[in-house]
Order: sequence, then C-alpha cells, then structure tokens
Amino acid sequence: MPPNPPSKPPGGRPPGSKSARVRVSHTVTRVFGAVPAESGWTPALNCYESAGMLHVCVELAGVDRETIHVSVEPGRLTIHGYRATPEPPTDTAKRIHCMEIDAGPFERTLALPQGVDLDGVSSRYRDGLLWIELPLDA
Repeated sequence: MPPNPPSKPPGGRPPGSKSARVRVSHTVTRVFGAVPAESGWTPALNCYESAGMLHVCVELAGVDRETIHVSVEPGRLTIHGYRATPEPPTDTAKRIHCMEIDAGPFERTLALPQGVDLDGVSSRYRDGLLWIELPLDA
C-alpha cells in the first residue's frame, strides 16, 4: 500500500506559498517597472496607452472605496488599501473548506513614464475596478 500523501491545508497550498500565477506576475512586474508589495497581497492591474493618455485598471473586488488610496508623483503611481476577509452570511459555518480570496493590506506601485501630467490625473471606482487616467504631455 503506498504511503499517504502529505495533507494540505484548505485551499491546497501550504501556508506562505504563492501560486505560480503570482510568482510569474511578480517577475513580469519587476521586468516591466511595477514593484510588487512587500507584504499583504498584490492586486492585478492592466495598463493601456491611447493618444495622450495612460489608463490603469486595478482589480479591487470587495475593497471598500474608503480604504483605497492613490498617490501619483513623478515617475511613480502607488495604490494601497485594505480588503477585509469575506465572512459567511451566517454564523452557521463551522469549517473552512477552501479559502483563496486574498485579504488584508495591499499595495501596488507602477513606474510611470516621463511626461505624465500630474495635475490632470483622475480616477473612478465601479464594480470592483479602479480606473486611473493619467494624461501624457504632448
């Protein structure tokens, strides 16, 4: 009879380990100018450029608008905040079978190109997505 495989915690990953997707994301962001957070979790983002505008979309499902902070300075965009751990709708839950949603503090920093008009930056948060628009100097 083969030995029993080591047991895994709910969610399938040992505590402190990161999924392959997260490791690849961190590698890509280091290469292309984004800096992953040192602690907590790192929200996914998309960055697009159109005529005269840089558009950044950050996935922040379940994050209360009041906890989101955005700062822009020459060469750097930083988004940080906090997502609470989702709780079951009632007190009847006795065991956790799977817990994959990241919670706690987050931070994401993105290197910006030269020529961003810092005074013209705008943002909106809707349906769990934070959109930040950064005008580029002509």
